[in-house]
Amino acid sequence: MPINREDALQILEDFGKRPATAFHEGLVSEYVLESLGKLGIDTRKDPYGNIIARIPGMASGVPPIAFVAHMDHPGFEVIELRGDTLIAEARGGVPPSSLTGSVPVEVVSASGHRWKATLAGADGDPKERRVLVSLKEAADVPLPAFVIFDLPDFKRDGDLLRMRAADDLAGCAAILAALHDLVDNPTLGDVYGVFTRAEEVGLIGARIMAQEHSLSLDCLVVSLESSRELPGAMQGLGPVIRVGDVTFTFSAEAEQVLHVARQSLVEENLDYKVQRQLMSGGTCEASGFAAWGYATTGIAFPLGNYHNATPEGDVDAEYIHADDFWGGVQLVTRAARSVAIRRSSPSWKRLLAVPADLQQRLSDSV
Repeated sequence: MPINREDALQILEDFGKRPATAFHEGLVSEYVLESLGKLGIDTRKDPYGNIIARIPGMASGVPPIAFVAHMDHPGFEVIELRGDTLIAEARGGVPPSSLTGSVPVEVVSASGHRWKATLAGADGDPKERRVLVSLKEAADVPLPAFVIFDLPDFKRDGDLLRMRAADDLAGCAAILAALHDLVDNPTLGDVYGVFTRAEEVGLIGARIMAQEHSLSLDCLVVSLESSRELPGAMQGLGPVIRVGDVTFTFSAEAEQVLHVARQSLVEENLDYKVQRQLMSGGTCEASGFAAWGYATTGIAFPLGNYHNATPEGDVDAEYIHADDFWGGVQLVTRAARSVAIRRSSPSWKRLLAVPADLQQRLSDSV
């Protein structure tokens, strides 16, 4: 059923209530599976816990398209209980100040129970990225458990959406919201929603999927990310068509799907905004698939306080712009419907058509 802006934002808020870090994505995974089940979408979990949802297409000969986002966020994994103190190890790019300073956190069990705590400095050499975690009150914490920063799950602040983990719950939410629109009105080609694990420690879930060809090699892969705001990719000016990341430049063939989608959305609403930029702040899952021969592209939400690090070096909530998020949901939905016509953009047609008179003039002037 079609989804509106408020419903899409509610999905993002629901995601925000479910903390995760690499290897501890169970709470997010449960919500994804439950939501997809309610929609009646064909869904499977691979042996590594990645979730792959598929809406079958209505025609043959149209390449499938997959929208990919990761369920984890930088945090800490509890590796040892030492009396009343927990020892935790960083998983992903946490702010450097959290490895040595006193920072409010929450310890989270696999069932979702949370205990208030404080990071109490490094355990040994800071380069090993292990920290002491002091509970506010004595408790028997069952393992496995992980540690997150004590920040808002989700908070609306005018046009800004402040979250502990916009990266990459915003990508997950945008895909799930788009699938609401697509499930009752399928496209010509297959559409996949893919929710991966352990991205923050090296794109592990995505790279395994690419290595094992969990998606057919003709599948166009679109990575959705919340990525550090950069000049040319500013908050409030729309989602970003991501040309590449710090590792790879992506595929023009795949990117044309997004250009055709953008053109269609602008024709319907002249106020619709989209940006285009090479987002060099990090490596996203599109590169993991590109390394294995997939045609990839990306959509990014410009992100403030990337990985919870403020410009001053403190720890605080990440934030994205509500308009960028909703524009991203619309872009995903329209892109899914644009695969078959991806070579119909004016720029593509213009480059293919060489004017006969100019061609003749070149020939005559040799």
